[in-house]
Amino acid sequence: MALLVTSHFMLNLDSAIIEVALPAIKNGLHFSFSGLSWVANSYILAFGGFLLLGGRLGDVFGGRRVFTWGLLAFGCASLLGGVASSPGAVVIARAAQGLAAAAISPTALSLLVSLYPDGTPQERAKRHKALGTLGAIAAAGGTAGYFLGGLLTEFIGWKATFLINVPAAAVAAYFACRVLPPDRALAGRKRIGVFSAATASIGMTLLVYAFVGAEPSHLFTARTCAVLVLSLLLLFLVVIRQRRSADPLFPLHILRIPQIRGANMVAALINMSMGPVIFFLSLYIQQVLDYSPLAAGLAILPIVAMVSLSSRLTGTLLTRFGVRTVTVGGLTLFGAGLVWLGGISGQAYWAEVLGPEALIGFGGGFVFVTFTVSGTVGLDPHDTGAASGLLTTAQKVGSALGLALLSTVTARVGDEHTLTAGYGAAMLAAAVPVALAVVVSLRWLPGGTRR
Repeated sequence: MALLVTSHFMLNLDSAIIEVALPAIKNGLHFSFSGLSWVANSYILAFGGFLLLGGRLGDVFGGRRVFTWGLLAFGCASLLGGVASSPGAVVIARAAQGLAAAAISPTALSLLVSLYPDGTPQERAKRHKALGTLGAIAAAGGTAGYFLGGLLTEFIGWKATFLINVPAAAVAAYFACRVLPPDRALAGRKRIGVFSAATASIGMTLLVYAFVGAEPSHLFTARTCAVLVLSLLLLFLVVIRQRRSADPLFPLHILRIPQIRGANMVAALINMSMGPVIFFLSLYIQQVLDYSPLAAGLAILPIVAMVSLSSRLTGTLLTRFGVRTVTVGGLTLFGAGLVWLGGISGQAYWAEVLGPEALIGFGGGFVFVTFTVSGTVGLDPHDTGAASGLLTTAQKVGSALGLALLSTVTARVGDEHTLTAGYGAAMLAAAVPVALAVVVSLRWLPGGTRR
């Protein structure tokens, strides 16, 4: 468990650590402003585009094998980024990191779920506790990345933000071979349709690109709409082929389970709010309140601290109240924090930001655990990797879509009024997908501890 949780910590750490180093990378390699965005976007595209395939690889070839090779690939990609001397090499390294992460993240979640079976109430309580720990540690990775990125960039250089992953991935791969249970033989599951895998990956990549590559002030341009339609057509083609396949890339039958559908919709909707809100809040604290980057990282800490706290409490609450009640309660707290934060006016952090941050983090921690529990429970062991990949994909696509939509809100309101008004409008708009998530939870998530 410690190994699998640490892998999620490492991936979240890497995402945050690179964001802090972007200005130094720009100056060191003479990136253009538009080119610099691809240091982040190439990772997001590869990660989001190949998550479905990455999750299924663990089901087909074995979780320990895929997890170990994913760690080694992540370390090699990080080494490439650390020795890069041109903008193109850095972008390629980030894309390779994203491909490796697409195998590591869902496979780690699938392995963690398989270690804690969903049988007796005692076993279920252990699973809930394990998933709560995963949420708490993963959230801590993002915070640690902001601080570690600042320290490494300032005292060693931006290359250290890549190179630090090399020994971490190597050590994790070594222990993966030593402590993870051996892979079971999966008779008849040794092939993946090349056409379906390639089409699904291209379709998912285009879907993420439609939102990541959009201009904030002109979201639904002809180009964006064309890319979006093409991605949906490719994904529809994959669904048609998978329905006729005896051994599909993705088992469509799991989507017939109501709570699986509900969990993925909740995951997408809350990530439309959480990731973009932290992004805009960081900008607001630096640009409007005039905090330094390190001080802004400290100012975001209450969100992560409250996520960690409520994640650890969720297991006990799930056993007592059930998934639906805990999810709706967490979403209510989360939405209340967003509405409160929508009233920012440029005054002191302690008066306008700290309280909403506490509500957002505390409510979000509950929801992150509950949709993970609902999205992985009651499945055949051979399908847990695919389900984990689907759940992670829903989060990444939701985050990309939310950032695109809220960026448009910020740009338009900010142009008409002030920068502060733009950020406040984005916080209020972020409450809309949270409200939709409440409706989804009431419709599809199980409503009691007995179920």
